[in-house]
Amino acid sequence: MISFNMYPADIKKAEPIGLITLNDFLSAVKYPEDYYIDIFNQIKIAEQNKDQAKKMELKSKLVSFTPCVVVDKKRNYENIKSFTGLMVLDFDHLDSPEYAEEFKQYLFNTYKFIVATWLSASKHGVRAFVKIPVCNNTDEFKSYFLAIKEQLFKYKGFDVAPKNCVLPLFYSIDTEILYRNDFSTFTQRYNPIIKPQVKQYIINDKSNIVEKIIFNKINPIVDNGHPQLRAAAYLLGGYVGARYINQDYATDMINRMIESNAYLSQKASIYKKTADTMIKSGINQPVYLENYEQ
Repeated sequence: MISFNMYPADIKKAEPIGLITLNDFLSAVKYPEDYYIDIFNQIKIAEQNKDQAKKMELKSKLVSFTPCVVVDKKRNYENIKSFTGLMVLDFDHLDSPEYAEEFKQYLFNTYKFIVATWLSASKHGVRAFVKIPVCNNTDEFKSYFLAIKEQLFKYKGFDVAPKNCVLPLFYSIDTEILYRNDFSTFTQRYNPIIKPQVKQYIINDKSNIVEKIIFNKINPIVDNGHPQLRAAAYLLGGYVGARYINQDYATDMINRMIESNAYLSQKASIYKKTADTMIKSGINQPVYLENYEQ
């Protein structure tokens, strides 16, 4: 059974006060005590008022955890006793609690290696546990984190801080936390590949393939529109960055797909702005089609 350290409600105290099982942690998130419900209501108000000082003061009253490791004596790299096989994901400063709730559901449904997803204390963020192999050292842990970053960095709010396996995770409550027992294990490790530069004279050779790929991602959307559209538009930006398709044509293409989609067309102007933003972000991370003929 997976267990990890918990720490007192004082972030300056780095000595663990004991162990908590994964199941007990999930239960504590789902069934909080009244004392914590009151604190989280105050944190939510502080977030809405953009009062970060008050928010941090309130968070200092919360216990914290290191779900990725078990330490001996103190929370630091030198005192890591073992790894748990868990990795934390953190998505912060999302647009609204409604957006966060929608994204929480989307993440859980899309990635079977995710053990659980729940809302942050402010309700403007999403936390998640990912199952990975039990690591032997911090470099191995970071290699899994960087690999998953390549897949999930396209989503709004992705925080790179959990690359630090001893980073404390503050307690938060979510009575509608999502979790599963039949999770898979994320086994990919970061292995950067240097891609050959695509030659200018074949820029548009793959535009039809790109259009088909993006259409197959946009056409099935019937709910949870924002996260799916963001992912598709970010991928499209990657193809623009790889010079398979012109940026203006790509933007016009996805706008037409939004207008023709029954769900997205209800808020077409909003979704078009999202698509434009994500295309521009994706350009900086070129995506190369396999079996590309030069």
